Amino acid sequence: MNANTKPAKWIAVTAMGVALVVVAQYLGSLIPDIAVIFGPFSVKQLITGTLVNCVLLVFTAMAGLTSGAVIGFLSAFLAAFMGISQIVVSPAVAIGNALLCVVYSLLARRPSWHVPAMLLGAVVKCAFLWLTVPLILGLAGLPEKQTTMLSIMFSWPQGVTALCGGIISWPIIVRLKKAEQ
Repeated sequence: MNANTKPAKWIAVTAMGVALVVVAQYLGSLIPDIAVIFGPFSVKQLITGTLVNCVLLVFTAMAGLTSGAVIGFLSAFLAAFMGISQIVVSPAVAIGNALLCVVYSLLARRPSWHVPAMLLGAVVKCAFLWLTVPLILGLAGLPEKQTTMLSIMFSWPQGVTALCGGIISWPIIVRLKKAEQ
């Protein structure tokens, strides 16, 4: 798909991305909270975050930056409405998702740039959330224990899930690009 894609097709493709994000978030919600990897970083967050980031990158690569950014924006708020995340951090997550898509879109114009684009996008998203989420939580007045746990969840684990999503997205994007030709 290119920038001249008709609006109805763009809406349909973007809606498919949103649907995949909802499925990823639902699948993640089925995993028990006791499956912890390290600290508050859980198997649930690893699977859900990896799948969501994969969808963001695939749809950014195939349908364009606006599609990926819209999916990322909606996924942040859908996670809160599904009880997966706190609504107070949803705006920061939405911006972090959009940053991942923007950086990837700008750098991955050539196939050989997928890996650097994905890596830098993951770093930018992680750094943004690592810096902003503690500030937002501090302003929200949440209990200290909850603020600490959420601050950690939205720090380095975001980089891990963005990197994992990028790794999974790579063969998918390559295959879809070949099928498009």
